[in-house]
Amino acid sequence: MRLTWKDALATVVAGTNIAIYVAFTQGVDVPFIDSVRGAAGAILLLGIVGGCALSSVGEEYMGRGGPYLHLASALGSIALITGGLVLIAGSELALALLFYATIALWLMATIRHVLSPSKTETPR
Repeated sequence: MRLTWKDALATVVAGTNIAIYVAFTQGVDVPFIDSVRGAAGAILLLGIVGGCALSSVGEEYMGRGGPYLHLASALGSIALITGGLVLIAGSELALALLFYATIALWLMATIRHVLSPSKTETPR
């Protein structure tokens, strides 16, 4: 399968998440992302746009629980739970888990799109 404009946009979102997390960990004095909750809010918002809004599960994944779907669901749950936790408690560990889960989801989806056969290809 070829990468689409959605993959390109998701990559830009993932890069922005990386920039936000690095800026936070380096202590850069940037409004909104200089706090744990602010950085988490930005990563969550970008995750909703870059992950949830742009994602689609292919027909081959509907109706069966393959390992990809199980892992993606687990990572999504981790991101959601730790995102809520960091917003409530202000935990830097929860922020790290949110960030890494989000980047792992982007990486998994991109690799799946690259390795999946195109819809126009016929299996032999």
